[in-house]
Amino acid sequence: MKNTSRPHAQNGSATLAFVLFLVLLAGACASKGGDNQAAPSDTTPAANAVGAVRSGPADGAVKQGGKVTYGIDGEPEGLDPTRYAFSQAGHAVASAVFDSLATIDEDGNAVPYLASAFEPNADFTSWTVVLPSGVMFHDNTPLDADALMTVWDAYRASAITGPPLKAVVASYSKQDPTRVEVKLNQPMRSFPIMFATQIGYVPAPAMLSDTTLAKKPVGSGPFIFEAQQDSKFWTFKKNPNYRQKNLPYLDAIEFQPIPDNDERNRKLQSGDLDVLQTLGGPQILELRTRPDLKKVENQRGDKAHLLMNTTKAPFDNLTARQAVAYATDAARYRKETFADVAAPANSPYGPGQPGYLADNGFPTYDLAKAKELVQKFTTETGKPLEFTFLAVNDAMNASVAQTFASGFEAAGMKVTVTQMPQINLLANVATGNYELSQFRLYGQPNPDADVTFYWSKTIVPGISVNFPRFASPEIDQAIVDALGSADPAKRAQDYEKVSKTMASAVPVVWLGQLTWMVAANPRVNGIYGAMNGSIPTVGPKMWIQSLSVSS
Repeated sequence: MKNTSRPHAQNGSATLAFVLFLVLLAGACASKGGDNQAAPSDTTPAANAVGAVRSGPADGAVKQGGKVTYGIDGEPEGLDPTRYAFSQAGHAVASAVFDSLATIDEDGNAVPYLASAFEPNADFTSWTVVLPSGVMFHDNTPLDADALMTVWDAYRASAITGPPLKAVVASYSKQDPTRVEVKLNQPMRSFPIMFATQIGYVPAPAMLSDTTLAKKPVGSGPFIFEAQQDSKFWTFKKNPNYRQKNLPYLDAIEFQPIPDNDERNRKLQSGDLDVLQTLGGPQILELRTRPDLKKVENQRGDKAHLLMNTTKAPFDNLTARQAVAYATDAARYRKETFADVAAPANSPYGPGQPGYLADNGFPTYDLAKAKELVQKFTTETGKPLEFTFLAVNDAMNASVAQTFASGFEAAGMKVTVTQMPQINLLANVATGNYELSQFRLYGQPNPDADVTFYWSKTIVPGISVNFPRFASPEIDQAIVDALGSADPAKRAQDYEKVSKTMASAVPVVWLGQLTWMVAANPRVNGIYGAMNGSIPTVGPKMWIQSLSVSS
């Protein structure tokens, strides 16, 4: 049950975010996903309902064989989904070796993928996951209800996925060799979306007892692990017994962790890479000028923001949080960091989503107002407004953090920027050992999938996926109402309540909605399958199995 979140590392390096499962999307799922999508027939740009845009030449004739080298934006720490929170890079690699129970279609809905069906009861308090018969893991053990129960027990015991899972799922039980019933704590019409996030992966049970297999993963997916070297490569060979007939087309795929956005672009141009993924604004602008490349970009990506720990001083004080919001020049940030490829943001919801409001009352940059609030805080508390700002220890993040810190200091705050490896920053944020930090989150097409990040039920001792640890009865009720409602207008109103409550309480400072791109050389076919809205959602991307190369 977990989607990945991360501190806002522009170079995309390191492990990524903690996070969670992310429950639900819209609508019961009964159709089988996973069929190959039709390739574009010309070079005319086209968009879908969830903000994905593709452009470039049409795919050529599909053939069997060949190899693709894929440049990813960071190094996966490990590929045991019960132990590690996957980054965007981690999901790219994981989707080669694991199938997920569900994937996301071009309308943002969860549809069965590895699962044959998801069957709800009448009031959506119980769902049955139906598995196909005869599927085997790469170690020749069966992927059946017993294996799924074992994997879910590990997810439930995990410090990362356990708290949000327990907030949603009351129990689960084997019905027969291919059916597992899941009973929920409250009605959820979109429950299958959880299976299009990290908890949807079904690793072989052997991985759960052998920690060395985190870097030698065993799944049931289209490719079988072959070799791995930290910071160099992850290589996989074709699974000859894959459950989908004639797939994968490729004999092999190699993922190369390349944190530097410019270097990935150069390697694609030189032919050292066949495919890359990026969120770098200047790099996306450069790739857009290349009509020869095949490209898919999602312009409704995750939201960059600043997290504030609302349970610790000084940010247990609303005046302090408001002061930071008014002192943050988000427009400057989007221009200088993302070349204005990123769009404005003011809530977890973007254009086209239920809950989106162009003006929800969120504070916009006003240095004079920020100064007034800093003085008000000092008058109210008798203390200066001072805090520590966590940043990843690379040049880009350090520069961004110092720019923000300068703005805060101009308003009269005292700021200490503390840099650390991304994995350490994530651990501090997840355990509440921080005051202010950069972050990136909220990329799912449907807001149901992100509610565990602001639901008070996920505020627990130790690791909490409600990173600001902000509790609101109004938000909690709106979540329950939205998840159980079949009325789109009512759901929109529920999430608008969340938007307005968060805007007034300011547990986070919104910076921008990001754009992600996947680009490929013309000889590569199949990246247009990424138009399922999953590029920036850090959920499983079930399209890598359909990659091929032309002669």
